[in-house]
Amino acid sequence: DVAEDLAGAGGTGPRPDTDRVREALEDFPLDTLQFKGTVTQSGTKWALIFAPDNTIHRVVVGNYMGQNHGRIIALSDVEIELTEIVPDGLGNYIERSSAVALIE
Repeated sequence: DVAEDLAGAGGTGPRPDTDRVREALEDFPLDTLQFKGTVTQSGTKWALIFAPDNTIHRVVVGNYMGQNHGRIIALSDVEIELTEIVPDGLGNYIERSSAVALIE
């Protein structure tokens, strides 16, 4: 795996956690995931994500989505904010903010 080879290449800064279990929504590019709304259950706000395989997924802050190790850091009724860890082309990684807006 290229990412694991790069992770062992030294350097400082953010690194993807190659030991954690990947989540279902990490199989899809972020721009193919559609944020359809939120539901609140037992005081927890969940975002509803429609994936390209025609399934709806519920996610909360801390879940991952997209193919760049995108971790959800905040969610509102109109947007999901993520921090992605992407290669910088020099064998290291950088953190990048991204968001998925509500599609009505």
